[in-house]
Amino acid sequence: MPVGDSDNRADDHASIPPALSLPLAIRELLDADRTAVILLGLDGRVQSANETALELLGAESVRTMTVGSASHAILRSMLDHAPRHLVNGTTDGVWQGDIDHIDAMGEHRIFRATVATRHDSTLPNGGVIGIAAHDVTISRLNAASLRHRATHDSLTGLANRRQILATLAHALGDQRGHPGHVGAIFVDFDRLKHVNDALGHQVGDRLLISAAQRLSDSIRSHDRVARIGGDEFLVVCTGLADLSAAFELAERARRALTGRLRLRQLDLPLSVSIGVAVSDDEVLSTEDDLAAASTLISNADTAMYEAKSNGRGRSVLFTSAMRSAARERAELASDLARAIADRRLTIDYQPLFSTVTHQVIGAEALVRWNHPQRGLIPPNEFIAIAEEAGSIGQLGEFVLDQALLETRVWSERGVIDDDFAVHVNVSSVQLASGTFVNAVMGMLRTHGVRPDQLVLEARETALLGRNADADRSVRTLRRLGVGIAIDNFGTGANALSVLTEIGADILKLDGAFGLPHGASDTDTRLVRAVVLLAHALGMRVVAQRVSDIDQLRHLRAAGCDALQGNLLARAGAAADMVSSAPF
Repeated sequence: MPVGDSDNRADDHASIPPALSLPLAIRELLDADRTAVILLGLDGRVQSANETALELLGAESVRTMTVGSASHAILRSMLDHAPRHLVNGTTDGVWQGDIDHIDAMGEHRIFRATVATRHDSTLPNGGVIGIAAHDVTISRLNAASLRHRATHDSLTGLANRRQILATLAHALGDQRGHPGHVGAIFVDFDRLKHVNDALGHQVGDRLLISAAQRLSDSIRSHDRVARIGGDEFLVVCTGLADLSAAFELAERARRALTGRLRLRQLDLPLSVSIGVAVSDDEVLSTEDDLAAASTLISNADTAMYEAKSNGRGRSVLFTSAMRSAARERAELASDLARAIADRRLTIDYQPLFSTVTHQVIGAEALVRWNHPQRGLIPPNEFIAIAEEAGSIGQLGEFVLDQALLETRVWSERGVIDDDFAVHVNVSSVQLASGTFVNAVMGMLRTHGVRPDQLVLEARETALLGRNADADRSVRTLRRLGVGIAIDNFGTGANALSVLTEIGADILKLDGAFGLPHGASDTDTRLVRAVVLLAHALGMRVVAQRVSDIDQLRHLRAAGCDALQGNLLARAGAAADMVSSAPF
C-alpha cells in the first residue's frame, strides 16, 4: 500500500499497481499479528507498507525513504543485516535473522526479520524487495529470564547446581593436558538449622544472601561460586598450582564466613565446614567431563563431612584414604539396603527390670547386622550409614515390625506380663515423616499389640529439634497411648531444659550420667534430684548401662523406677527373654 497522509490512505492504495497492493484480508491478518511488512522497489524506494509498518517507520517519512537513505534507523538496521546481494537487488533469495536495534528513546529492541528479493519484469522497476519484521523483544527477554532461572539460584542469584556442574566440567576439559589443577571447594554452614529454628526461615534466608555476597567477595575474580543446596555452596577454582593453593582459597572463604551475627537481640556464632578437592589423576582418568566433575564434587563433599566429624569450623583436604572410606561406606550402604529389604537383620532384646518387683517390665529392641563378608558391624556404624544414605526409615520400620511381632509371641506364650512394653528406637527422620503415626498404628493393629505395650525411644536432640511435624507425631502418638521415652538423658547440651520442653512418659538416664563407677555422694544427690523432677513431671525413670553392683544400689536408692544393663541381663535373642531379675 502506498504511503501518504493517514487520512488519504484509501486513495494511495488506488495509485499502487495491483501486484504490489496487499489484499485487505492479508493486511488485517498481518496487522493483528503486529507484523510489519514493507515492499521496496529495486530502486530502493518504499512502495507499500501496512499499518504496523507505518507505526514502526513513521507515516510522514515513508514516501521519500529509499534503500540508500539513512532517513530511518530501523529500516537501515534491517537492510544492513541482510546480505548485500539481496539489498542491491542483483539476485533472488531470502534471508531471515534477528536484528538488534536501539530506538530513539535508547531502548534495546529485537526484531525477527525476513528479507526477500524477487526479479520479475512484469513488476514496476523489474522486481521487489520485501521486508517482514516482528518485534520479539518481550518474548526474547522472557526466554532469557527463563534460561537464567533454570541455571541460577532464585534466592542468592548465584549459579545453581546444574550450572556449576557444567562450569566445572568445562574447566576440567580445558585443564586436560596442561599443568595445574581445577579445584572444588564445598562449603556447608554449621548448625544453620538452629538459626532457622530460633529466628525463622526469613532470617535464615537473609543470612544465606549475606553469605553468598561475602563468599563471592572472598574468591578470585575468575573463580565461580554457586549455591547447590539449602546451606551448601560450591566454589570452582581454576589455574591452581597445587593443593596448598586450593587450601589457602578455602581458608580465605572460611574466614569470610566465620564470626558472630547479631539479629533480633541474639548473638549467633557462625561457622562453616569446608571440603577441598582438586583434579588429580584419578578424577581426570574419567574421559567424560561431566562424570569427572561429579566425582570432584563428591570428593569435596566427602572432605566437608570429614571436617564436620572432626569438630566443624575447619577446612579439610580430600585424600585418597577418604576416597577408599567413601567407597566402602557406599558399598556398605548398598549392602544394608539389600539386607533390610531381604529382612536379613536380626534383633536382640535387653530387658528392663523393675527396681520394686524385680520383674521384667520391658525390653529394648537392638538391631544387629551380621555382614556376610565383614561379620558383625557395630550398630552405631551402620545406623549412621543408614541416616546418610536415607534408608533409616526402612530400617526403623523393620525393627518396629519385628519387635511388635515378638511382643505378640511373648504374650501368647505367657513369657511377659500384661504391663510389659517393648522399647524401639526411632530417629528424627521417622518422627518428622507425615506417614509415621499411621504406620505405627497400622503395625500395632496387624500384630494385635496394644499401644501402651510400645515405647518409642528418641534422643533429646531429635525431640528438641523444634520440627513441627515431629512435635505433631509425638503428641498424636502419646494421645493414642504409645509411650515416648527420652533416650540417653544427660549427654546433650539441653539436659535439663529437655525435661520441661518435651512431653514424654519415660526418662532414660545415660550410663555416664546415671552414677558411673566411682560416683561420689554429689553424683548420687544429682541423680536423686533429676529423678524427683522427672517424677514431678509425670515421667518414670530408667537407668541404663548398669554395670556395677554399687551403681545398682545407688540407683535404686535414688528412686529409679527401672534398671537396664549388662550387669542384670545382656541383650539376647527373643527366645532367651527372661521374666525376672537376678537381684
